Amino acid sequence: MSDWAVKTQKWVDRLSLIWTTRLLKLLALIVPYRPGVWAGGVIGFIAYYLAFRERKRAITHLTSVFGGKGNAWVRRTARRCFTHLGKALFEVVLMTPRRLSRIVAMRGEEVIHAALSRKKGVVYVTGHIGNWELMADAVAAHFPLSVVAAPLEPEQVNDMIVRLRARMGVRTIVRGSPGAARELIRIFKENRILGILIDQDTDVESAFVDFMGRPAWTPTAAAAMSIKFGAPVIFGYIQRGKDNRHTVTLEGPIDLVRTGDSKKDIVTNTALLTKKIEDCIRHNPEQWVWMHRRWRRQP
Repeated sequence: MSDWAVKTQKWVDRLSLIWTTRLLKLLALIVPYRPGVWAGGVIGFIAYYLAFRERKRAITHLTSVFGGKGNAWVRRTARRCFTHLGKALFEVVLMTPRRLSRIVAMRGEEVIHAALSRKKGVVYVTGHIGNWELMADAVAAHFPLSVVAAPLEPEQVNDMIVRLRARMGVRTIVRGSPGAARELIRIFKENRILGILIDQDTDVESAFVDFMGRPAWTPTAAAAMSIKFGAPVIFGYIQRGKDNRHTVTLEGPIDLVRTGDSKKDIVTNTALLTKKIEDCIRHNPEQWVWMHRRWRRQP
């Protein structure tokens, strides 16, 4: 593809995101919740057929992990993945504090209480499983939660996501923004919870660990901050049920490996936490982001 074509495609994608953001804001004002979630699923289903690159990538990734299940299973799971993500988007836009408790249930709240009782802050590790934004909303409804997130482009999309989180009580620390490092330190001093997703290949401090049988470039911040600040680690994930209700499951505090060799321990513990994410995905493969370029970098 020529430079001109690449630039044109980026401009079209940016414009599409801006108009999509505006449309979602409008829909949030006029569409009831259940019809909205249904419509989101329909849009996700249509996107499966229209988003050629993402569909191809999802099918390729599913085949590499679950190829033994056959082509029909792979394509059905990829289609369900797109449908799920379409629903998830509308759920986030249409969610309100009043509605949250009826839609999302939590199992294992005592895990967070036990972690906070240590008075060193908490590192909450998760991945892009289920509707992870609703999980953050559910946790923030009962506990002080901040999440680390990369800035999104265009700015209008980033602002909308940050506002939606804030409306539900979730603080967003935008990676690389002024004061972000100080805010991270403050979380542990004030005994709050820091949510980190570690299942994507991004341009942050990372290491290669096994994921689905292949090396994957995986963020190490969760393990590094737990070791540095002595903060306990908990693992949480959320799953969609057949009735489009969700269940958050919490585990921990997790005993990390601490040998005194911090560099080695960070990689070992990142692998340990990644295995927990993998187990969740294998249990419910249609609720993960298979179109993400998870294995784009290799050793």
